[in-house]
Amino acid sequence: MKYVGIQTQIWRNNRNTVLLLLLFPVILLGMVLGTIMSLDWIGYFCWDGICPPGLQATTFHWEIIWRYFFDAMPFILSMTALWFIVAYFTNTAIIRAATHARPLERKENVRVYNIVENLCIAGDIEMPRINIVEDSGLNAFASGIDINSFTITLTTGIIDKLNDAELSAVVGHELTHIKNRDTRLMVVCVVFVGIFSMTRSVLFRALKSVWRDPPRCRSSRKNDGAGAGLVLVLLVGIVWATVGYLFSTFTRLAISRSREYVADAGGAELCGDPLALASALKKISENPGLSSLQQDDVAQLYVIHPDEEFDNNMRLTGWVAKANTIFCTHPDTPERIRLLEQF
Repeated sequence: MKYVGIQTQIWRNNRNTVLLLLLFPVILLGMVLGTIMSLDWIGYFCWDGICPPGLQATTFHWEIIWRYFFDAMPFILSMTALWFIVAYFTNTAIIRAATHARPLERKENVRVYNIVENLCIAGDIEMPRINIVEDSGLNAFASGIDINSFTITLTTGIIDKLNDAELSAVVGHELTHIKNRDTRLMVVCVVFVGIFSMTRSVLFRALKSVWRDPPRCRSSRKNDGAGAGLVLVLLVGIVWATVGYLFSTFTRLAISRSREYVADAGGAELCGDPLALASALKKISENPGLSSLQQDDVAQLYVIHPDEEFDNNMRLTGWVAKANTIFCTHPDTPERIRLLEQF
């Protein structure tokens, strides 16, 4: 990929990110509409076998479809908004608990504070909190949704094993995430993916419950119809929830990868030494640490995702590598290094 300049790269990635993010509510409402359309096409709305005139299976009845869709929309959007608000404002505490991070006091490490403060002054960026994780591996990440919660977290390994230029470059990368509000953006992405995941899980549990204990009516015929109808609704819902989950997951991954390229460019510009960031990425990729954390929604924040690094002798190439990348939260590290070395 030919390097095109920092500002051009940032503008392109910001544009693509906005377009991708707009897909989330479209996917959610599309899932609801698709479920209603599927039920209408298979004749669910005349399940008792006595259909109103003109209502039959394998045909779309748009008046009925839109009525059900607009009736369901307020409930769907209200539940989504409630889930979003709770997850949005508790994410900082969740991340801190998951990584076992603790605040780093200035007197504990003046070197780190000086590096962060100097870069914040140079880049006109709000001074974030600084946390530390006791881990011998090399990694770092930014988190937070506003000026009161923005945080840079560093492992003890990255502090001890990188020189000042390399550590400054990594901190510059994370400060760029904060400056561009990437941390807030990724919280939004994770929340939306979580909505689809939760919906799918709830539908699966409901299906198991109905299968074990079907609804009972006075009439055995009605009992069979009610049970079969509910199973049908749940199956169709699971199919569309799975489709929504896959689309939202790939959208989240695409956004995450694009923000890493922007943060690399911004970090190199902020510290004024792109080769230092390239050197830091090489060292981090050899021992990214934090691999004990089995939460991908948190691991995607790291400067390098531990589970997405491969042995150099086993590295994929060609179209296979490109296909594999779409399942990753981060771009391929050698590609990131190559772009930085082009400055």
